[in-house]
Amino acid sequence: MAGSSILSSRTLEWVQEKGLCSSTTATALSKMGFKQLTTIQLHAVPQILAKSNCFLHARTGVGALIISPTRELAQQISQVLKPLADVHGFSCLTLIGGTKLADTDLKNGATVVVGTPGRLLEALSGRDNMHLPVCYLRILILDEADRLLDNGSNTQYLRKIYSVLPQEKVQKILVSATVSCKCMQLAKEVLKTDFFYITAENTTSPTTAQVKQSYLLVGASDRISMLATVLQTLRKKKVIVFFNSCHSVKFHYGVLFNLKLPVLYCVGQEKQVRRTGVYAKFLELSRGILLTTGMAERGWDIPGIHWIIQYDPPHKPEDYIHRVGRTGRGEGSVGQALLFLRPEENQFVDVLKTMKVEIEQLEFHGDLKEIQNKVDSFVLNDMEIQQMAKLAFKKFVRAYQCHKLRKIFSVHSLNLHEICRAFGFTKPPMELGHLT
Repeated sequence: MAGSSILSSRTLEWVQEKGLCSSTTATALSKMGFKQLTTIQLHAVPQILAKSNCFLHARTGVGALIISPTRELAQQISQVLKPLADVHGFSCLTLIGGTKLADTDLKNGATVVVGTPGRLLEALSGRDNMHLPVCYLRILILDEADRLLDNGSNTQYLRKIYSVLPQEKVQKILVSATVSCKCMQLAKEVLKTDFFYITAENTTSPTTAQVKQSYLLVGASDRISMLATVLQTLRKKKVIVFFNSCHSVKFHYGVLFNLKLPVLYCVGQEKQVRRTGVYAKFLELSRGILLTTGMAERGWDIPGIHWIIQYDPPHKPEDYIHRVGRTGRGEGSVGQALLFLRPEENQFVDVLKTMKVEIEQLEFHGDLKEIQNKVDSFVLNDMEIQQMAKLAFKKFVRAYQCHKLRKIFSVHSLNLHEICRAFGFTKPPMELGHLT
């Protein structure tokens, strides 16, 4: 995450004088708006050029293979690389899910390949004679490494990818904004090597002082009306709202759209053409509200985000950090973050404070009844919204059943009658009455 101390005093001219990059590279970077090295770059560049294996730990922020956990992040990396590729005359290939591998010419390879784990594995497996040659691979970069090494499906894909890569003379670079012991252990296990551990992290706080962080204690029955009220006050701002399921995103989009709010939504289950279109549109907007899931919490570099709202509780404390990191990005930028919690979940604030997150409580005094009545009407009279409400309700409860912090976000603390009010039901529909 970018913060007030993100930049070092070293300029591109210094880098060039030290022989760390060519004049062509320095000129291209200058045209892209880069003038100084960040702290993590200052520490990392000499080690990378010395061909050391590195694990880079930075607030956020080439060589052959770059692996990203999400499609949008892979596309973003490719967009940043393109100007450098153009001036140096090297080829850059992007391989992500939602696109047809058959339409991609793999036989000649590329100087730099950026992709997501599933699609890269498909390209490397040689299925249907579409094989990406990696015999000259020299650098492997894992971006958002902790997400790739979370022991989920990405980690399993990564194991298989690594098994078909050359094992000799390949430099490994892992980049992540958060690092856990589990992540480091898996990195050594999967990549079978040790790393230089380089960090530009400020130990006083995992988040930047450029972002003012607050939380609201909201009763379960008032959640949706409170969200709508907050967003009405922010309708002229650029806002990202995080939910824990695609169904919840779609339901809230239906409600908020009917409340005439300027909302868009982007979720992982959509076709890639739509995802790319929504991402590009929101990127260009100066104001608007994007509803999304955890897919947007890593690496998305969207300028001008004024507010981050975490409506559903983050699955892990680290997810809170990553979500907040979507605002206040860049030198001199500021932002605000708001976390919704039920009163029963107040202990999560203590967890954040032990992580040195500076967060304060906000209080609301006002009448939410009018908005709640509108929400109830939408759910009652629009069968499509009603069906989405049922699915979203189920996913909301299920998220509590598998939450990493079950003692705080306990499914047993959920009052289904109150939770149903947050999805526009005056009482639990028959099929929703015994989910826990």
